[in-house]
Amino acid sequence: MKVREKEQCENRFWNVSLHDPNNYGGKELTGTAMFIYGMAYGVNNGLLDRAEYAPVIYRAWNALVRDSLHPNGFLGYVQGTGKEPKEAQPVTYEREPDFDDFGLGAFLMAGAEIYKML
Repeated sequence: MKVREKEQCENRFWNVSLHDPNNYGGKELTGTAMFIYGMAYGVNNGLLDRAEYAPVIYRAWNALVRDSLHPNGFLGYVQGTGKEPKEAQPVTYEREPDFDDFGLGAFLMAGAEIYKML
């Protein structure tokens, strides 16, 4: 399977560690949004097969919108910047990250590519 769906969690997010679900496991918007963006960009530019990748992309995007996006537009599960993931833990629905726009930018980039797919 070309698509890294096997590393995608049941909740449709990708963990900080793709090979160890217990290493900062749980929902994390920032990396998931970047995976979505990259795959959607590949589909939109003819680099990746739409039939194979679109279902994975849409499942992940729907999970981000359903589980991370607050009614007021705030985003949850955003990992902060740092040398290692431990510096930004815990990543939760309510926690405000200590940086500017990285998670939001990743979310908007993913959304823009999803829009182009439609």
